Amino acid sequence: MPQKFTKLIYLFPFFLLLAYFAYGKTISISTAGLLALALILPLLITLRPLHRSGLRTPLAGDDTHSLFINIMENLNDPFLLLNQKEVILLANKSAKSMFGNNIVNQNISDYLYDVEALLAINKAVESGKSDTVEFMSGSPLPRSYLLRIYVLEKTSNYGNYEDLNIPQDERTIFLTIYDITSIREAERMRVDFVANVSHELRTPLASILGFIETLQGAAKNDTVAIERFLKIMQDEASRMTRLIEDLLSLSQIERNAHIPPDHNISLKKIIENVIETMDMRLLDKSMTVKFTTEFETGNINGDRDQLTQVFQNLLDNGIKYGEEGTNITIEMNRYLERTEDKEYMEIKITNRGAGIAPEHIERLTERFYRVDTARSRSLGGTGLGLAIVKHIIQRHEGKLSFQSEVDNFTSATVFLPMKT
Repeated sequence: MPQKFTKLIYLFPFFLLLAYFAYGKTISISTAGLLALALILPLLITLRPLHRSGLRTPLAGDDTHSLFINIMENLNDPFLLLNQKEVILLANKSAKSMFGNNIVNQNISDYLYDVEALLAINKAVESGKSDTVEFMSGSPLPRSYLLRIYVLEKTSNYGNYEDLNIPQDERTIFLTIYDITSIREAERMRVDFVANVSHELRTPLASILGFIETLQGAAKNDTVAIERFLKIMQDEASRMTRLIEDLLSLSQIERNAHIPPDHNISLKKIIENVIETMDMRLLDKSMTVKFTTEFETGNINGDRDQLTQVFQNLLDNGIKYGEEGTNITIEMNRYLERTEDKEYMEIKITNRGAGIAPEHIERLTERFYRVDTARSRSLGGTGLGLAIVKHIIQRHEGKLSFQSEVDNFTSATVFLPMKT
Protein backbone atom coordinates (compact mmCIF):
# COMPACT_ATOMS: atom_id res chain seq x y z
CA MET A 1 0.00 0.00 0.00
CA PRO A 2 1.44 3.44 -0.93
CA GLN A 3 2.85 5.33 2.03
CA LYS A 4 0.72 8.44 1.35
CA PHE A 5 -2.48 6.36 1.31
CA THR A 6 -1.50 4.68 4.57
CA LYS A 7 -0.98 8.04 6.25
CA LEU A 8 -4.42 9.18 5.09
CA ILE A 9 -5.99 6.14 6.78
CA TYR A 10 -4.37 7.10 10.06
CA LEU A 11 -5.15 10.80 9.72
CA PHE A 12 -8.87 10.24 8.98
CA PRO A 13 -9.88 9.38 12.57
CA PHE A 14 -7.72 12.27 13.76
CA PHE A 15 -9.89 14.64 11.73
CA LEU A 16 -12.96 12.96 13.24
CA LEU A 17 -11.52 13.63 16.65
CA LEU A 18 -11.12 17.31 15.85
CA ALA A 19 -14.81 17.35 14.93
CA TYR A 20 -15.57 15.69 18.29
CA PHE A 21 -13.76 18.49 20.15
CA ALA A 22 -15.45 21.17 18.04
CA TYR A 23 -18.98 19.78 18.36
CA GLY A 24 -18.67 17.53 21.41
CA LYS A 25 -21.57 19.19 23.21
CA THR A 26 -23.99 18.28 20.42
CA ILE A 27 -22.66 14.87 19.33
CA SER A 28 -24.75 12.05 20.79
CA ILE A 29 -23.23 9.47 23.09
CA SER A 30 -23.67 6.77 20.41
CA THR A 31 -21.86 8.93 17.85
CA ALA A 32 -19.09 9.61 20.35
CA GLY A 33 -18.73 5.87 20.92
CA LEU A 34 -18.38 5.16 17.20
CA LEU A 35 -15.91 8.00 16.97
CA ALA A 36 -13.84 6.38 19.69
CA LEU A 37 -13.78 3.12 17.70
CA ALA A 38 -12.79 5.00 14.54
CA LEU A 39 -9.90 6.38 16.52
CA ILE A 40 -8.72 3.19 18.21
CA LEU A 41 -9.10 0.59 15.44
CA PRO A 42 -6.42 1.95 13.08
CA LEU A 43 -4.11 2.04 16.09
CA LEU A 44 -4.91 -1.58 16.97
CA ILE A 45 -4.40 -2.76 13.39
CA THR A 46 -0.68 -2.05 13.45
CA LEU A 47 -0.07 -1.72 17.19
CA ARG A 48 3.41 -2.70 18.28
CA PRO A 49 4.39 -3.83 21.77
CA LEU A 50 3.62 -1.24 24.44
CA HIS A 51 5.01 -0.93 27.90
CA ARG A 52 2.82 -2.63 30.55
CA SER A 53 2.31 0.59 32.48
CA GLY A 54 -0.21 2.03 30.02
CA LEU A 55 -0.30 4.36 27.05
CA ARG A 56 2.57 6.66 27.83
CA THR A 57 5.36 4.86 25.93
CA PRO A 58 5.48 6.10 22.30
CA LEU A 59 6.13 3.69 19.45
CA ALA A 60 9.72 4.22 18.34
CA GLY A 61 10.08 5.69 14.91
CA ASP A 62 6.36 6.14 14.31
CA ASP A 63 5.12 9.68 14.91
CA THR A 64 1.58 8.80 13.77
CA HIS A 65 1.22 6.10 16.40
CA SER A 66 2.62 8.43 19.02
CA LEU A 67 0.07 11.04 18.03
CA PHE A 68 -2.83 8.59 18.50
CA ILE A 69 -1.45 7.44 21.83
CA ASN A 70 -1.07 11.00 23.09
CA ILE A 71 -4.58 11.88 21.95
CA MET A 72 -6.10 8.87 23.70
CA GLU A 73 -4.11 9.61 26.81
CA ASN A 74 -5.55 13.11 27.06
CA LEU A 75 -9.18 12.48 26.14
CA ASN A 76 -11.65 13.52 28.83
CA ASP A 77 -13.51 10.20 28.81
CA PRO A 78 -12.00 7.11 30.46
CA PHE A 79 -10.87 4.35 28.08
CA LEU A 80 -9.82 0.86 29.17
CA LEU A 81 -8.69 -2.26 27.34
CA LEU A 82 -9.30 -5.65 29.03
CA ASN A 83 -8.28 -9.16 28.15
CA GLN A 84 -10.64 -12.13 28.20
CA LYS A 85 -10.05 -12.60 31.93
CA GLU A 86 -11.22 -9.02 32.49
CA VAL A 87 -7.75 -7.85 33.48
CA ILE A 88 -7.00 -4.21 32.62
CA LEU A 89 -4.26 -4.00 29.99
CA LEU A 90 -4.38 -0.35 29.01
CA ALA A 91 -5.87 2.71 30.70
CA ASN A 92 -5.70 6.35 29.71
CA LYS A 93 -5.19 9.26 32.11
CA SER A 94 -8.93 9.82 32.67
CA ALA A 95 -9.46 6.16 33.56
CA LYS A 96 -6.60 6.30 36.07
CA SER A 97 -8.02 9.50 37.51
CA MET A 98 -11.37 7.79 38.00
CA PHE A 99 -10.19 4.42 39.34
CA GLY A 100 -6.60 4.96 40.51
CA ASN A 101 -3.11 5.02 39.05
CA ASN A 102 -2.38 1.34 39.72
CA ILE A 103 -5.26 -0.24 37.79
CA VAL A 104 -3.18 -1.71 34.94
CA ASN A 105 -2.79 -5.50 35.29
CA GLN A 106 -5.62 -5.56 37.86
CA ASN A 107 -9.07 -7.10 37.45
CA ILE A 108 -11.79 -4.60 36.57
CA SER A 109 -14.00 -5.96 39.38
CA ASP A 110 -11.50 -4.60 41.93
CA TYR A 111 -12.36 -1.06 40.86
CA LEU A 112 -15.81 -1.14 39.28
CA TYR A 113 -18.30 -2.14 41.97
CA ASP A 114 -21.59 -1.93 40.12
CA VAL A 115 -23.08 -5.43 39.78
CA GLU A 116 -24.98 -4.75 36.54
CA ALA A 117 -21.93 -3.23 34.87
CA LEU A 118 -19.75 -6.20 35.81
CA LEU A 119 -22.40 -8.67 34.62
CA ALA A 120 -22.61 -6.82 31.29
CA ILE A 121 -18.82 -7.03 30.85
CA ASN A 122 -18.87 -10.74 31.70
CA LYS A 123 -21.71 -11.35 29.27
CA ALA A 124 -19.86 -9.51 26.50
CA VAL A 125 -16.75 -11.63 27.10
CA GLU A 126 -18.77 -14.83 26.83
CA SER A 127 -21.08 -13.88 23.96
CA GLY A 128 -18.75 -11.69 21.90
CA LYS A 129 -21.52 -9.07 21.58
CA SER A 130 -21.04 -5.43 22.45
CA ASP A 131 -23.32 -3.90 25.06
CA THR A 132 -24.26 -0.69 26.88
CA VAL A 133 -25.19 -0.26 30.52
CA GLU A 134 -25.72 2.61 32.94
CA PHE A 135 -24.31 2.59 36.45
CA MET A 136 -23.84 4.95 39.38
CA SER A 137 -20.69 5.53 41.36
CA GLY A 138 -19.37 7.85 44.03
CA SER A 139 -20.33 8.97 47.51
CA PRO A 140 -21.96 10.91 49.14
CA LEU A 141 -23.22 12.39 45.84
CA PRO A 142 -23.33 9.54 43.28
CA ARG A 143 -22.78 10.32 39.62
CA SER A 144 -24.39 8.59 36.64
CA TYR A 145 -22.24 6.92 33.98
CA LEU A 146 -22.83 5.20 30.66
CA LEU A 147 -20.54 2.22 30.04
CA ARG A 148 -20.00 1.19 26.41
CA ILE A 149 -18.55 -2.31 26.00
CA TYR A 150 -16.96 -3.13 22.63
CA VAL A 151 -15.76 -6.64 21.86
CA LEU A 152 -12.66 -6.97 19.65
CA GLU A 153 -12.41 -10.49 18.25
CA LYS A 154 -9.11 -12.37 17.74
CA THR A 155 -6.32 -9.99 18.57
CA SER A 156 -4.09 -11.49 15.91
CA ASN A 157 -6.20 -9.60 13.38
CA TYR A 158 -5.37 -6.30 15.06
CA GLY A 159 -1.68 -6.54 15.62
CA ASN A 160 1.04 -7.94 17.85
CA TYR A 161 -0.06 -8.28 21.51
CA GLU A 162 2.77 -10.49 22.72
CA ASP A 163 3.96 -7.86 25.19
CA LEU A 164 0.43 -7.71 26.67
CA ASN A 165 0.20 -11.49 27.11
CA ILE A 166 -2.98 -11.85 25.06
CA PRO A 167 -3.31 -15.17 23.21
CA GLN A 168 -4.05 -14.51 19.56
CA ASP A 169 -7.39 -16.38 19.63
CA GLU A 170 -8.77 -14.48 22.65
CA ARG A 171 -11.19 -11.58 22.67
CA THR A 172 -10.25 -8.20 24.04
CA ILE A 173 -12.77 -5.80 25.59
CA PHE A 174 -12.66 -2.08 24.95
CA LEU A 175 -14.53 0.02 27.57
CA THR A 176 -15.53 3.66 27.26
CA ILE A 177 -17.16 5.51 30.16
CA TYR A 178 -19.22 8.68 29.79
CA ASP A 179 -20.36 10.90 32.65
CA ILE A 180 -24.09 11.46 32.00
CA THR A 181 -24.92 13.01 35.39
CA SER A 182 -25.89 16.36 33.85
CA ILE A 183 -28.17 14.61 31.33
CA ARG A 184 -29.99 12.64 34.03
CA GLU A 185 -30.27 15.71 36.24
CA ALA A 186 -31.73 17.70 33.34
CA GLU A 187 -34.28 14.94 32.73
CA ARG A 188 -35.21 14.88 36.41
CA MET A 189 -35.55 18.65 36.50
CA ARG A 190 -37.76 18.59 33.41
CA VAL A 191 -40.06 15.96 34.94
CA ASP A 192 -40.16 17.83 38.25
CA PHE A 193 -40.85 21.09 36.45
CA VAL A 194 -43.86 19.69 34.58
CA ALA A 195 -45.18 18.08 37.77
CA ASN A 196 -44.75 21.32 39.73
CA VAL A 197 -46.41 23.47 37.08
CA SER A 198 -49.32 21.05 36.88
CA HIS A 199 -49.72 21.12 40.65
CA GLU A 200 -49.42 24.89 40.93
CA LEU A 201 -52.12 25.41 38.27
CA ARG A 202 -54.39 22.58 39.38
CA THR A 203 -54.71 23.84 42.97
CA PRO A 204 -56.17 27.30 42.20
CA LEU A 205 -58.25 25.90 39.34
CA ALA A 206 -59.81 23.30 41.64
CA SER A 207 -60.55 26.05 44.16
CA ILE A 208 -62.18 28.28 41.54
CA LEU A 209 -64.28 25.44 40.12
CA GLY A 210 -65.37 24.45 43.62
CA PHE A 211 -66.56 27.95 44.45
CA ILE A 212 -68.35 28.27 41.09
CA GLU A 213 -70.23 25.04 41.82
CA THR A 214 -71.14 26.34 45.30
CA LEU A 215 -72.34 29.68 43.92
CA GLN A 216 -74.49 27.88 41.37
CA GLY A 217 -76.05 25.76 44.09
CA ALA A 218 -76.33 26.24 47.86
CA ALA A 219 -74.96 29.81 47.96
CA LYS A 220 -76.84 30.99 44.91
CA ASN A 221 -78.82 33.62 46.83
CA ASP A 222 -76.38 34.22 49.70
CA THR A 223 -74.94 37.69 49.03
CA VAL A 224 -72.40 37.45 51.87
CA ALA A 225 -71.08 34.11 50.59
CA ILE A 226 -71.06 35.39 47.01
CA GLU A 227 -68.92 38.38 47.97
CA ARG A 228 -66.50 36.26 50.00
CA PHE A 229 -66.21 33.53 47.37
CA LEU A 230 -65.69 35.98 44.53
CA LYS A 231 -62.81 37.57 46.46
CA ILE A 232 -61.17 34.16 46.92
CA MET A 233 -61.69 33.33 43.24
CA GLN A 234 -60.12 36.62 42.25
CA ASP A 235 -57.08 35.89 44.46
CA GLU A 236 -56.69 32.39 42.98
CA ALA A 237 -57.01 33.70 39.42
CA SER A 238 -54.43 36.38 40.18
CA ARG A 239 -52.11 33.70 41.53
CA MET A 240 -52.42 31.72 38.27
CA THR A 241 -51.77 34.89 36.29
CA ARG A 242 -48.57 35.58 38.26
CA LEU A 243 -47.43 31.99 37.72
CA ILE A 244 -48.00 32.14 33.97
CA GLU A 245 -46.26 35.51 33.75
CA ASP A 246 -43.24 34.13 35.64
CA LEU A 247 -43.15 31.05 33.39
CA LEU A 248 -43.21 33.23 30.28
CA SER A 249 -40.55 35.50 31.77
CA LEU A 250 -38.30 32.54 32.59
CA SER A 251 -38.76 31.13 29.09
CA GLN A 252 -37.83 34.48 27.53
CA ILE A 253 -34.74 34.80 29.72
CA GLU A 254 -33.55 31.29 28.86
CA ARG A 255 -34.11 31.94 25.15
CA ASN A 256 -31.74 34.92 25.29
CA ALA A 257 -29.31 33.35 27.75
CA HIS A 258 -26.42 33.26 25.26
CA ILE A 259 -26.91 36.80 23.96
CA PRO A 260 -24.80 39.12 26.15
CA PRO A 261 -26.48 42.45 26.97
CA ASP A 262 -24.63 45.48 25.60
CA HIS A 263 -26.62 48.54 26.71
CA ASN A 264 -24.94 51.15 28.89
CA ILE A 265 -27.17 51.52 31.96
CA SER A 266 -27.00 53.14 35.39
CA LEU A 267 -27.39 50.49 38.06
CA LYS A 268 -27.79 53.15 40.73
CA LYS A 269 -30.75 54.65 38.87
CA ILE A 270 -32.37 51.24 38.41
CA ILE A 271 -32.20 50.46 42.15
CA GLU A 272 -33.53 53.91 43.06
CA ASN A 273 -36.49 53.41 40.69
CA VAL A 274 -37.21 49.96 42.15
CA ILE A 275 -37.24 51.38 45.68
CA GLU A 276 -39.65 54.08 44.54
CA THR A 277 -42.06 51.57 42.97
CA MET A 278 -42.03 49.51 46.19
CA ASP A 279 -42.92 52.53 48.32
CA MET A 280 -46.54 51.48 49.02
CA ARG A 281 -45.47 47.93 49.88
CA LEU A 282 -42.95 49.32 52.35
CA LEU A 283 -45.53 51.63 53.94
CA ASP A 284 -47.97 48.73 54.42
CA LYS A 285 -45.38 47.03 56.67
CA SER A 286 -43.93 50.21 58.18
CA MET A 287 -40.57 49.34 56.64
CA THR A 288 -37.85 51.58 55.21
CA VAL A 289 -34.99 51.11 52.77
CA LYS A 290 -31.52 52.57 53.24
CA PHE A 291 -29.52 52.64 49.99
CA THR A 292 -25.81 53.51 50.12
CA THR A 293 -23.22 53.44 47.34
CA GLU A 294 -19.78 54.79 46.51
CA PHE A 295 -20.77 55.35 42.86
CA GLU A 296 -22.34 58.44 41.33
CA THR A 297 -24.01 56.50 38.49
CA GLY A 298 -22.74 52.91 38.65
CA ASN A 299 -22.81 52.35 34.88
CA ILE A 300 -22.46 48.80 33.53
CA ASN A 301 -23.35 46.88 30.37
CA GLY A 302 -26.71 45.25 30.96
CA ASP A 303 -30.38 44.78 30.16
CA ARG A 304 -32.36 47.48 31.97
CA ASP A 305 -35.65 45.57 32.12
CA GLN A 306 -34.08 42.32 33.30
CA LEU A 307 -31.97 43.96 36.00
CA THR A 308 -35.03 45.90 37.15
CA GLN A 309 -36.76 42.53 37.52
CA VAL A 310 -33.80 41.19 39.53
CA PHE A 311 -33.93 43.94 42.13
CA GLN A 312 -37.72 44.01 42.21
CA ASN A 313 -37.75 40.30 43.06
CA LEU A 314 -35.01 40.59 45.68
CA LEU A 315 -36.50 43.68 47.35
CA ASP A 316 -39.98 42.11 47.19
CA ASN A 317 -38.60 39.07 49.06
CA GLY A 318 -37.01 41.39 51.61
CA ILE A 319 -40.38 43.02 52.25
CA LYS A 320 -42.33 39.73 52.29
CA TYR A 321 -40.07 37.93 54.73
CA GLY A 322 -38.75 40.89 56.73
CA GLU A 323 -40.23 41.78 60.10
CA GLU A 324 -42.74 44.61 60.20
CA GLY A 325 -41.19 47.95 61.18
CA THR A 326 -37.62 46.93 60.31
CA ASN A 327 -35.12 48.49 57.92
CA ILE A 328 -33.84 46.95 54.65
CA THR A 329 -30.32 47.94 53.63
CA ILE A 330 -28.99 47.99 50.06
CA GLU A 331 -25.24 48.52 49.65
CA MET A 332 -23.55 48.92 46.25
CA ASN A 333 -19.76 48.88 46.20
CA ARG A 334 -16.78 47.85 44.13
CA TYR A 335 -15.54 44.26 44.56
CA LEU A 336 -12.28 42.83 43.22
CA GLU A 337 -12.28 39.09 42.60
CA ARG A 338 -8.58 38.36 43.03
CA THR A 339 -8.70 34.79 41.71
CA GLU A 340 -10.13 36.09 38.42
CA ASP A 341 -8.45 39.52 38.57
CA LYS A 342 -11.85 40.95 37.68
CA GLU A 343 -13.85 43.85 39.10
CA TYR A 344 -17.52 43.48 39.98
CA MET A 345 -20.31 45.73 41.15
CA GLU A 346 -21.42 44.19 44.45
CA ILE A 347 -25.04 44.84 45.49
CA LYS A 348 -26.04 43.46 48.88
CA ILE A 349 -29.68 43.48 50.03
CA THR A 350 -30.27 42.64 53.71
CA ASN A 351 -33.52 42.32 55.62
CA ARG A 352 -34.20 41.55 59.30
CA GLY A 353 -36.52 38.66 60.01
CA ALA A 354 -36.90 34.92 60.54
CA GLY A 355 -33.87 34.04 58.43
CA ILE A 356 -33.21 30.82 56.53
CA ALA A 357 -31.76 27.58 57.90
CA PRO A 358 -28.40 26.55 56.34
CA GLU A 359 -29.80 23.41 54.65
CA HIS A 360 -32.06 25.55 52.45
CA ILE A 361 -29.48 28.05 51.19
CA GLU A 362 -28.11 25.98 48.29
CA ARG A 363 -31.59 25.24 46.95
CA LEU A 364 -33.10 28.72 47.02
CA THR A 365 -32.77 29.26 43.25
CA GLU A 366 -34.35 25.93 42.29
CA ARG A 367 -37.63 26.29 40.46
CA PHE A 368 -40.64 25.97 42.79
CA TYR A 369 -38.44 25.36 45.82
CA ARG A 370 -39.87 27.00 48.93
CA VAL A 371 -38.49 27.11 52.46
CA ASP A 372 -42.03 27.42 53.86
CA THR A 373 -44.56 26.35 51.22
CA ALA A 374 -47.69 27.49 53.04
CA ARG A 375 -46.27 30.89 53.96
CA SER A 376 -44.86 31.49 50.48
CA ARG A 377 -48.19 30.79 48.81
CA SER A 378 -50.11 32.90 51.31
CA LEU A 379 -47.79 35.80 50.47
CA GLY A 380 -48.37 35.38 46.74
CA GLY A 381 -45.10 33.66 45.81
CA THR A 382 -44.89 31.45 42.71
CA GLY A 383 -41.63 29.70 43.60
CA LEU A 384 -39.97 31.05 40.44
CA GLY A 385 -38.72 34.47 41.56
CA LEU A 386 -35.19 33.48 42.56
CA ALA A 387 -34.86 31.12 39.59
CA ILE A 388 -35.57 34.11 37.34
CA VAL A 389 -33.01 36.18 39.28
CA LYS A 390 -30.37 33.47 38.87
CA HIS A 391 -30.84 33.15 35.10
CA ILE A 392 -30.75 36.90 34.52
CA ILE A 393 -27.53 37.24 36.53
CA GLN A 394 -25.99 34.31 34.62
CA ARG A 395 -26.83 36.04 31.34
CA HIS A 396 -24.96 39.10 32.65
CA GLU A 397 -21.97 36.86 33.56
CA GLY A 398 -22.49 37.70 37.21
CA LYS A 399 -22.86 35.73 40.42
CA LEU A 400 -25.47 35.38 43.16
CA SER A 401 -25.00 34.32 46.77
CA PHE A 402 -27.05 34.19 49.97
CA GLN A 403 -26.16 34.49 53.64
CA SER A 404 -28.59 34.09 56.52
CA GLU A 405 -28.86 33.60 60.24
CA VAL A 406 -32.03 32.14 61.72
CA ASP A 407 -34.12 34.68 63.67
CA ASN A 408 -31.76 37.46 62.62
CA PHE A 409 -31.19 38.40 58.96
CA THR A 410 -31.04 37.30 55.33
CA SER A 411 -28.74 38.83 52.69
CA ALA A 412 -28.80 38.37 48.92
CA THR A 413 -25.63 39.54 47.16
CA VAL A 414 -25.44 40.18 43.43
CA PHE A 415 -22.10 40.50 41.61
CA LEU A 416 -22.21 42.12 38.15
CA PRO A 417 -19.11 42.70 35.99
CA MET A 418 -17.98 46.31 35.76
CA LYS A 419 -17.34 47.98 32.43
CA THR A 420 -13.80 47.46 31.13
